[in-house]
Amino acid sequence: MSKKSKWWHLGLLILVVGLVVHTGGTAAAAPPKGEPIVIGYVGMVASPGTRPCMDIQKMAVEEINAKGGILGRPVVYKVQDGKGDTSLSVEALRKLVIEDKAKMVSVEGRTEICLAVQEASAMLFKEYPHILVFNGPMGSELTARIVDEPGKYEHCFRSWDPEPAHYAQMKYFFTYAYPKIFGVKKLAILWEDLAWTELWRRGIAYINLPTWEKLAQDCGLQVVYSKPVKPRGTMYFPILQQIAAAKADMILYISSWFTDTESFAKQWADSAAKDIQITLYGGVAQTQDYWRMTGGKGLGAISSYTDLVDTPVTPLTIPLVKKAHERKIPMQIHVHLAYADIYHFKNAVEKAKGVDDINKLIKAMEDVQTPHSLGKIVYQKKRVKPWFHSHARVYPEDPYKTYPGHYYQLIGQFQHDGKFVFLHESCPENEPAMRKFLQPEKYKKPAELRAGK
Repeated sequence: MSKKSKWWHLGLLILVVGLVVHTGGTAAAAPPKGEPIVIGYVGMVASPGTRPCMDIQKMAVEEINAKGGILGRPVVYKVQDGKGDTSLSVEALRKLVIEDKAKMVSVEGRTEICLAVQEASAMLFKEYPHILVFNGPMGSELTARIVDEPGKYEHCFRSWDPEPAHYAQMKYFFTYAYPKIFGVKKLAILWEDLAWTELWRRGIAYINLPTWEKLAQDCGLQVVYSKPVKPRGTMYFPILQQIAAAKADMILYISSWFTDTESFAKQWADSAAKDIQITLYGGVAQTQDYWRMTGGKGLGAISSYTDLVDTPVTPLTIPLVKKAHERKIPMQIHVHLAYADIYHFKNAVEKAKGVDDINKLIKAMEDVQTPHSLGKIVYQKKRVKPWFHSHARVYPEDPYKTYPGHYYQLIGQFQHDGKFVFLHESCPENEPAMRKFLQPEKYKKPAELRAGK
């Protein structure tokens, strides 16, 4: 065997071993023992958005314990139900940190809840040191305050990214995808009326980022309708009638997992706007469950999609999604991240050689990188707001430029029988390897799909 061949086989062996460890392979390990390391989650147990995060984290903890725990110690996973209420979520955090001695706590991704829990966490931190991880919220203030008030919130991390990080993908959509793939000239925008969309509606002056309406116009689109709507319980028929009258080519719904986009699709399919293309920003449309929830009325809807049972975005994608599906866990973006958060914490604890020195643990959270099913968890170490301690997705000095390989976002369309057809990914110019998912010729207009074409 040549020297080059030996090195190639050694590299392959290392990769395979790493994947087996990360995805919970079957190699034997001594059972963990000693004082448990407690990990907790604060969230609404009854929510279809947050319950999968709890289930996937429990699965990760079971995998880790089957592999000998963390540094030989067992991991205990505890959930506290915040019931979607700010006060109850704060009490849930207090219970986990004070009584259960949790060393890491994840919080469901609603900015309003995360802010309240973050404040309580900061008050408890000195006496009960722990790591707080925000699972999916975008509110810039969550990480901006880490820079504004040094020392108070250093233990807080966000495995997603703040609002400014999403300008890169939207410029790509407005400049390329919408006009060139979907033929859009006139755009209607609906906004989930919660804190996380406010900066996009107002613009982000301190880093010279415009409103999304202005960005769309600068990219050559005409915004003919824009309206904030309640996350749930909205009667969409009058709104859809107005959008149809405005002659929009596309409805972009800035939605999250809390938005009733299933009701929206049902009303859209029976409205005057039924031939206008709808694009959903996030939430349950990222999974196959959306087709069932809409009773097939989601035919033609465009969304990002992360229920990737046969799509190898990274080597970890298919093994994770298949295991999740065995447990009936739908894989939205934040569910992928919730799983990766557990492994990132594990990696940090191992680098810090334990959980007793919280400063070492915080530094390790900053330093380690964790490959996961949609890219890799890397936290921004530049002390620049609002990027610091957020998932590093774009360059702070240029929010229109993404870090290659940190996060892959695939976009597609629900077509016949609920088959999800990939059309393009968010920023192909930064990731040539992702061009195999670039299939704009497979796009069909909603009217064509309903006609059986």
